[in-house]
Amino acid sequence: MAYSFDPVYERFRKQAPPSFEGKAEPMEVEDWLKLVEAIFDHMELNDHQRVLCAAHLLKMDARIWWDVVKQTRDLNTMTWADFFQVGKTYYSAAILATRVDEFMTLVQGNLFITNYTQKFDRFARFAPKIVLTEAMRVQRYMRGLKHMIARDVKMTNAEVVSYAEVLDKALEAE
Repeated sequence: MAYSFDPVYERFRKQAPPSFEGKAEPMEVEDWLKLVEAIFDHMELNDHQRVLCAAHLLKMDARIWWDVVKQTRDLNTMTWADFFQVGKTYYSAAILATRVDEFMTLVQGNLFITNYTQKFDRFARFAPKIVLTEAMRVQRYMRGLKHMIARDVKMTNAEVVSYAEVLDKALEAE
């Protein structure tokens, strides 16, 4: 465990990383992991330093979970990729399945394009096999758009190739 006199941990702490208390909401877990990983990348920490620093941020239920993980894993050989994967298993398969279902049924409805896109992107993280390619991502995104906007996007460019192009066309159509 990192101690207060550890210069790496002190540098890390100065970045004001958020703690993680252990809510089993996949988006919160993913957001926390990504935010902490960005700090690690900025600081150019090695795997061992990343694991130690991340473990220090775990509080309450997450700390209890980590104590169990420590009993079954060798922390001296654990990589950040291992920690990241273990972190993803923190939330249950049922919660993950719910997020995938929400992604599959997501439609624009009364949302503005920007709000729909934010939700789409957030939920897509939990269904990578459904949007495995750019074409699959575009197809799924288009399926959720309001009919009139989807029609306008198709009319402006019969061969929309990228997700970014679809988003631009949808914003124009709105």
